[in-house]
Amino acid sequence: MLVLDNDQIQKKIHRLAFQVYEDFLEENALIVAGINGNGFELAKILCEQLENISPIQCTLVEIQLDKQNPSAASTSLSISGEEVKNKPVLIVDDVLNTGKTMVYAISAFIRDGSSIIRTAVLADRNHKKFPVAANFVGISMATTLQEHLSFSISKNGYALELQ
Repeated sequence: MLVLDNDQIQKKIHRLAFQVYEDFLEENALIVAGINGNGFELAKILCEQLENISPIQCTLVEIQLDKQNPSAASTSLSISGEEVKNKPVLIVDDVLNTGKTMVYAISAFIRDGSSIIRTAVLADRNHKKFPVAANFVGISMATTLQEHLSFSISKNGYALELQ
């Protein structure tokens, strides 16, 4: 079942960009870090939107971790820890489910000494097992544990589907 179509997702991302800009208004630069896969793709889009609507310079970073089992391997960043130190960070993912992946992503930036960390997701499923919440949310949905929320990117645009 289609939850959001391309136009709706683009509007959500545009709104998220304005919310992020408002929150980071005093900052000249921002690290926008996407969790590998669709989170990173969404971070790219959000970065472009931010640079179109604000003077904030975005540094795009990819967070590498195993989404199925984030504790099994180490979390790594596509930039050095020194480049993160004392910098504001926005961590982006497509869907926030239990919060486990987000906790591991956040921990990489805490370890490297970021000055402030915020989180943004396109969809929040509200099935938290870990004490993490997104600061910026495109859509919040109550789903069953058996349902799967999937964000897809294709040459035709974006789609968010419930399966």
